[in-house]
Amino acid sequence: MSKGTGKPTFFEKLATVIVDKRNLIFFLYACALIFCLFSRNWVSVCNDITEYLPETTETRQGLTLMEEEFTTFGTARVMVSHVTYEMAEELAEQMEQIEGVTSATFGSGTTGVDSEDSEPETPEDIAAYFKGADALISVTFEGEETDESSLAAMEAIRELLEPYDAYIDSAVGSSQADSLASEMGVILAVAAVIIVLVLLLTSRSYAEIPVLLITFIAAALLNLGTNFIFGEISFVSNSVTVVLQLALAIDYAIIMLHRFLEEREHAGDREACIAAVSAAIPSISASSLTTISGLAAMMFMQFRIGFDMGMVLIKAILFSMLSVFTLMPGLLMLFSKAMAKTRHRSFIPRIDRWGKFALKLRYVGVPLFVVAI
Repeated sequence: MSKGTGKPTFFEKLATVIVDKRNLIFFLYACALIFCLFSRNWVSVCNDITEYLPETTETRQGLTLMEEEFTTFGTARVMVSHVTYEMAEELAEQMEQIEGVTSATFGSGTTGVDSEDSEPETPEDIAAYFKGADALISVTFEGEETDESSLAAMEAIRELLEPYDAYIDSAVGSSQADSLASEMGVILAVAAVIIVLVLLLTSRSYAEIPVLLITFIAAALLNLGTNFIFGEISFVSNSVTVVLQLALAIDYAIIMLHRFLEEREHAGDREACIAAVSAAIPSISASSLTTISGLAAMMFMQFRIGFDMGMVLIKAILFSMLSVFTLMPGLLMLFSKAMAKTRHRSFIPRIDRWGKFALKLRYVGVPLFVVAI
């Protein structure tokens, strides 16, 4: 209740509805999350970062002119180890016979060229493509890097080289977007493990952890599943948003959790949850505005990747807040008894001495920081 009037404030009324209608909210979230599991496949992802260069830049104009005037055929550099010179020549000939391959060069010229009329090669010339037992074969495809014929030819080359110790350097069949997505998957897994460990150390009960994780997973799925409304997003935004959203969603959820635990010390679960939600909505919303403002400023970048990332991340923040404000109160009520039963001692040592030291240092520390700034 608001002090002095005895009447509930708008946020208290809103919090009461959220807490009392939690089963309906669970059902709506379940429907939305099932929808997002399917709709995330509708998102169109742009793998060419140069598409976000403004038309007025020399780089974009040069790329456009080059695409209009020239055809850039796909190429590959293949290094095969533990082979003889004759084996490398035979491999190059076999590669050149593959459909979709224009040439496979090993030596000073393409295979099939009569070497009798050419000048004899020096040891230095040979070392450029054959050194020790390592042979370098240069392959040129009939199509561009993304053409089906080039991709099929690259797959045939990989099959041909399976019995050999070979390494392929090529943009054909190798997507930066796929590489980034793979790396971000590893980063997300590492971040998830670290966050769970930190929550275990800093939590007051073990049942707090599923509440926080469910809230984040719901926010992340909602954001991923609604990216299709933008029509197309960059592979950068598609890959890194989840990791960036993780920090935001967890922060908001921790603020809500601690407020609930504080209120529960002198009130029942329902009343504590209503008080926590009514207090957290304005404070978290105000805090998020600074982050949203920074992302909105990024949208004015000349390089349009900033606009793309800004849109996706702002939406991620909004869904993070929505999950904390609407889903998490129901989860707190659902797990409240488990949280009371699974309380554990604090694993973090008290740092009262550091606080006292910092307080005594204020007359020296503040002037030093002012000078440093």
